[in-house]
Amino acid sequence: MSLELENIEKRKTIPLTKGEWLAFFFVPVNPNWRLNPKSANQIEFERYKKFGFEKKIEQAEKARIAGILFYLLIILVAIIISSF
Repeated sequence: MSLELENIEKRKTIPLTKGEWLAFFFVPVNPNWRLNPKSANQIEFERYKKFGFEKKIEQAEKARIAGILFYLLIILVAIIISSF
């Protein structure tokens, strides 16, 4: 197997680093959508697709969904606490 094929196979199984996961978790949507239509996370996600990082794509989607649910939970708790 050539070095190029080995690298292609390795890309499919490389997981997200802690920093990458936290970035997708804490910034699940683009905060500057008016000024900049693409966030850093969207650019990274497109790069993962382009180079075939299958595991990173899967984990990034999960981290993004978890981040959205996290912020919704915080908003819900804040509403409940403010109603007392």
